[in-house]
Amino acid sequence: MSEIRIDLILIIYIIICILMILFNTAYLLYLRYKDYLFKGKKEKIRQIVREQVLLVSKNSKIDENKQSYLFRRLTKVKVLKAFHDAIKEEVKINEKNTFRYLKLCKPLFEYVLIEFDTKENTKKAYLAFLISEFRLCDDASYDFIVSVMISYTMNKSVYVRQNALHALYTSNNSEAILTAMLRMQELNIKHNNKLISDGLLLFQGDRAKLASLLWKEFDRFDINIRIAIINFIKVSTLDYAEPFLALLKNKYTHKEIKLAIIRYFGKIYYASAGEYLVSLMKQENLEWEYKAIGASALAKYKSKEVIDVLKDALKSNNWYIRYNASESLVSLDVEYMELVDIYNGADRYAREILEYKIETARLKKKANQGE
Repeated sequence: MSEIRIDLILIIYIIICILMILFNTAYLLYLRYKDYLFKGKKEKIRQIVREQVLLVSKNSKIDENKQSYLFRRLTKVKVLKAFHDAIKEEVKINEKNTFRYLKLCKPLFEYVLIEFDTKENTKKAYLAFLISEFRLCDDASYDFIVSVMISYTMNKSVYVRQNALHALYTSNNSEAILTAMLRMQELNIKHNNKLISDGLLLFQGDRAKLASLLWKEFDRFDINIRIAIINFIKVSTLDYAEPFLALLKNKYTHKEIKLAIIRYFGKIYYASAGEYLVSLMKQENLEWEYKAIGASALAKYKSKEVIDVLKDALKSNNWYIRYNASESLVSLDVEYMELVDIYNGADRYAREILEYKIETARLKKKANQGE
C-alpha cells in the first residue's frame, strides 16, 4: 500500500513539473509575442515624435491628430517608456526644438497625471522622473503640473518624493520649492539632508530669491533642512555673513548649525567672523569639532592672531585639529621664520604634521607645473 502511494506521489509530482514547464514556456512565448506586436507601436511613437519636433523646428503647428494618438496611449507605462526613448533620441539630434515640443505636450502630461492619481507609487515615481527629465515644471504662480509635484513631495514613498523634488529643483519656481519644503515640514516628513542639499544646488533660477524665501522661513524648518539651506547659501556664495554670525554667537543655536556656519565663513570672508573664530579657538573646553572646522575655516583669514592660534592648534591632542591647522598654515603661505619655533620645538607631532603638509603641497605644485 505504501509503495502505491509513493508511486502516485511521484507521478503527481512529475505531472506538476511538466505543467509548470509548459506554463512558463507558454508565458514566455506570450511575452515575446507582445514585444513583437509592441515594436510596431514603438516605431510609430518614435516617428510621431520625430515629425512633431521637425514641425516645431520649422515654427509650424504640430499635428493634433498625432497628439491625440499619444493622448489615448500614454497612460500605459510601456508606452511612456517608448515615448521617453524617442525623446532621448531627438534630444541628441535637436535638443532645443525637442524641449520646445515637450512644452507643447504639457496638456498631454496633465492628463496622464490625472490618470495616474490612483496608480501605485512605482508608476508615480517614474512619471515624476519624466516630468523632471522633460522640464515640464514652469515658474508660473499657478501651474497644474507644479501643484501635482508639490503633492507628490508628501507621498510616503521616498522615490516619489525625491523625483518630485527633483522636478521642482530643475524649474525656476522658487515659490514652489518653498511650498513643498514647508508642507513636508508641517507633516513631519523626514527627507535625507544630503538629498535636499544636493537638490537645491540643481536650481538654476534666481538663487538669491530662493535663498531669501528660505531664510525668511528658516525658524520653521528642522535641523536637517536648516543645514541644507546654509549649505545652499554657501555654495551660491551669497552674502549672509551678518545674520549667520549672529546665529553662530547665539548660545541656543544647535551645534550642527553652528558647524555649518563656520564652514560658510571658511568660504565667504567676513572680518568679524575671523575675529570670532580666533576667540573660539582660544577656548580651553570647547568641543573638538568646533576647533577642527574652525582651524580649516581660518585659512581664509591671514593675520598674526590667526597664525598664532593655528600654531597653538598644531599642539592639540586631537589629530583632526592638528591636521586642519597645518593645512591652513600652508594655505596661508606662512614664511619659514614664523614657523621656526615649531620646527625647533619639542612637540614632535606638531613638527611632523606641518612638515607632511608642506611636503604634500610642494609635490602637488610640482605635479601641476609638470602638466
